[in-house]
Amino acid sequence: MRRRTRWALIGAAAAAGAVVVASPPGNTVKRKLRRTATRAASRVRYVRGRIEGARYRLRGREPDPIVSDNVLADRVRSSLGRLERTLDLPRVHVMVDHHVALLHGEVGTAHDAEEIERAVADVPGVAGVESYLHVGLGPWDTRPSAGHDVHPPSAALKALVGAAEMAGVASASAPFVVRGVLATFADRLPRAQRARLASHLPEDVRPLLTPPRRILDAPPARSLHDLVGRIVATTSGVQLDQAEAVTSGVVHALRDLVPDDRQRVGAVLPRELRALWENGENG
Repeated sequence: MRRRTRWALIGAAAAAGAVVVASPPGNTVKRKLRRTATRAASRVRYVRGRIEGARYRLRGREPDPIVSDNVLADRVRSSLGRLERTLDLPRVHVMVDHHVALLHGEVGTAHDAEEIERAVADVPGVAGVESYLHVGLGPWDTRPSAGHDVHPPSAALKALVGAAEMAGVASASAPFVVRGVLATFADRLPRAQRARLASHLPEDVRPLLTPPRRILDAPPARSLHDLVGRIVATTSGVQLDQAEAVTSGVVHALRDLVPDDRQRVGAVLPRELRALWENGENG
């Protein structure tokens, strides 16, 4: 096998060289020759990489666990590709902070979430997993096999997403950011009050008030600084310099959607978060 592959590499390289030598001159011909040589060289590198990969696996070696957070995040995303297709799920959003993987996204069942969390925990270099996977596909998420047949968002969801965009979030990231802000804010509310608040909201907004599933537990935010810090740390698409404005905008949009519950929600919040909820002041 090794001998055949080695001869294949030599043959590909020789073929590329032969084409270059045998071809007549001319600008057009030279461009064609360069493209042919580039494709041949690329094929050689591809075959060589496949050979090295096979050797790597046959020796039972594992990827280096001492890598940067960005490299580790790419490794986690790559490891989830097959599982996402098997479970027929939208792509999971992955962030890595000090080798702790932070997972965001929607899954169909708790079993799906557990499978993804276990798979991420097994990736070499992952020191811990903090899962913000929500059970139940969200209003803008469909299973890949279902195509792009989605229901139009409610006026309430449009208002929340619009608030995030007004605070500077890119349109493509705004739904994801709204989910992160509402989940983090809802984590601060008692279960009964959270359920009452959700009952006044349309069906496509209620799931966004579900607190995250956590493998690494953390106490709920008590101050505006804690709340904003948690959102920045766990939600991609929010820049540090815009995080407070985004948080305030989305929370105020939520408050305006539930005027009958405004006082009840404020009564169960810590002082700084009550000020944020009621009038946007953090004093």
